[in-house]
Amino acid sequence: MRFLLALFLVVPLVGFAQNKHYDKLEMLYDQGHYKKVLKSSNKLLRAKEHQQAILPQYYNSLARLQLFRNEKWRKRNSNDLEDAAKLFAEAKEKDQNGITFKAHSYEIQSLKRDYASFLEELQQDKKSNAQLIERVKTVSAKLFLNVNDIQDANEKVSAPPVVVNLSDLRTNLVKFAYKFQGTKYRSGGNDPKGFDCSGFVSFVFNEYKIEVPRISREQQKLSTPLNAIDVQPGDLVFFASGSGVNHVGIVVENKNGFITMIHSSTSQGIVVTDIDTSNYWKNRVHSYGTFLKD
Repeated sequence: MRFLLALFLVVPLVGFAQNKHYDKLEMLYDQGHYKKVLKSSNKLLRAKEHQQAILPQYYNSLARLQLFRNEKWRKRNSNDLEDAAKLFAEAKEKDQNGITFKAHSYEIQSLKRDYASFLEELQQDKKSNAQLIERVKTVSAKLFLNVNDIQDANEKVSAPPVVVNLSDLRTNLVKFAYKFQGTKYRSGGNDPKGFDCSGFVSFVFNEYKIEVPRISREQQKLSTPLNAIDVQPGDLVFFASGSGVNHVGIVVENKNGFITMIHSSTSQGIVVTDIDTSNYWKNRVHSYGTFLKD
C-alpha cells in the first residue's frame, strides 16, 4: 500500500500482519463507510499494541468529522466536532516527520472540500443554528490551516462542446454558463462577483426565466429525475457525500453516459469538469435531474 513505508517510519512496529487493519480502515473510509471506520478504529484504539499508532486515531477523527455532517448524527453526538478535531490534532502531533499525513493529504484535502460544502449548506438553510455555523467555521479554520485545495488535473477549462440537434434553449443556456468560466467561488454567492454551486445554477436558469430553488438539495428534490444515458446539455447533475446532496453542476455534454459539467468548484471557481475522469466527482454522483422540457 502507498502508506506502508510511512507506517514503519512513524509508528511502533506492530508487525506486517497487523497492518492489514490500517489498510481496511483506508478502504472503508474511501468507500464512505464512516460508521464502520469508527467501529473498527475504536476497536483498534482499545488494543494496547495499536494505542500509539497514528492511523487508527487519524481515521477515527476523519470518520467522526464526516458523520457530524449528518443532522441525525449531530443530535446524538453533539460534541463530536470538537472532539474529533482534538483527536485529529493529537494524531498530527504524533506524526513528527509529517510522513503519514503527507501520504494521506488527498483525504484531508477532500475533507476540506466536504466541509466547505457543509458550511455552505448551513449558511443557506434558514433553520440552521448560528452557533453551529460558528463552530464549523472555527474548527474548519484550525483543521485546514495550511491545507491546500484539491488541484484536480481533470478540472480544466475546455472549449464549449459542439451541440447538435438540441433545442435553442439548451444551447443558449450552456453558452451563457460558459461566459462565467474562471469566476471565483464565493460561499453563498449567486452573482458574477462570485458563485457557490447552487447559486451559479439558479443564476443561469433565472436568465431564461426558469424558476429553480436556491439550494442544491431542493434543486434535486424538485427536478424531474433522469437516467444518466438520457441526460442532455442544460440538465443537472447532483452530488452527495455523507450528509445528502451538497453539490450541483450543469451538464454541458453527454457522450453515451460520459458526462461533462460546468460548476462552481470551491478550489477553482467556475470550471468545466469531465466527471468520469475525476475520481473525486465520479464517486460522489447522486442523481440527475432537469427543469427543462423539450
